[in-house]
Amino acid sequence: MLQYKVDKLTESPNFVLVAAGLIIALAVTGCEQWDSSGRISRPTPDNFPTRTLPRSNPSQSSPAIKQVLYVDSQQGTDSENAGLTTANPFKTITYALKQARPLATIHLAPGQYTVEEGETFPLKLKPGMILQGNKSPRGEGVVIIGGGLYLSRTWAGQNVTILAAQDAQILGLTITNPNTRGSGVWVESTNPIIRNNTFINSDREGVFVSGKGNPLIENNRFANNQGNGISVTREATGEIRGNIIEQTGHGLAIGGNSSPLVVNNQIRDNIDGVVIEGSARPVLRENQIINNSRDGLVAISQSQ
Repeated sequence: MLQYKVDKLTESPNFVLVAAGLIIALAVTGCEQWDSSGRISRPTPDNFPTRTLPRSNPSQSSPAIKQVLYVDSQQGTDSENAGLTTANPFKTITYALKQARPLATIHLAPGQYTVEEGETFPLKLKPGMILQGNKSPRGEGVVIIGGGLYLSRTWAGQNVTILAAQDAQILGLTITNPNTRGSGVWVESTNPIIRNNTFINSDREGVFVSGKGNPLIENNRFANNQGNGISVTREATGEIRGNIIEQTGHGLAIGGNSSPLVVNNQIRDNIDGVVIEGSARPVLRENQIINNSRDGLVAISQSQ
């Protein structure tokens, strides 16, 4: 009789509903937690178990392929199909700069790069760009001659051969600006590397640094520039290291509120070796300042 009642009970629809309810309740209770007061704490989005999915690391992505271009003033052609190999180079730096992206490297073959050969000055480099000729010895045979109008934010109109951009590099070139008050490389509030070049026969100076320029000017030769070898002014800093500065007006002209580090240079056979004026406060260390015809070191006004 008892067995009969149990069988009848399990066959009842009400029993099925009750059993289903118990199963659901047990399932929910299994996910609940007891809080500190002894009460059941139901799952919330904050205390549900979570799984962290793997994410890609941007720093591990493949680096972009840098653009490399070639220029040869004697053998090149300024066309869209040229410039990618030494066998088929561009003819002018001007055209290469138009095709180049930031961070590009432009290799210059020996030759002269002038207005007569098709150049338009100033040559305006792009950020991170490398303009490279013959680094040893100091740009021999790779000669850029000329200049053009540049409207400086700090010095108005200037005549400039190359305008140096942020993070740009100028390596292994011979640079001359024979134009009136001509400057070879103009640095204005940027931080280029200027290394292993020859700056010769410019009407004013080889390199002019202004604004908040912070260049590295290293292992260059400055000779026979009519004004100065290097001029540093305004709020500029930077480092002038290991250069030969000779047979010019003022080897170094440092003015404004500038404070460059000047280390291990040979400053010789100029009219004046180093002229410091305004409120400039350069740091001079281990320089050889010799055989200058008038003065080795001149400090004017409030300079130190």
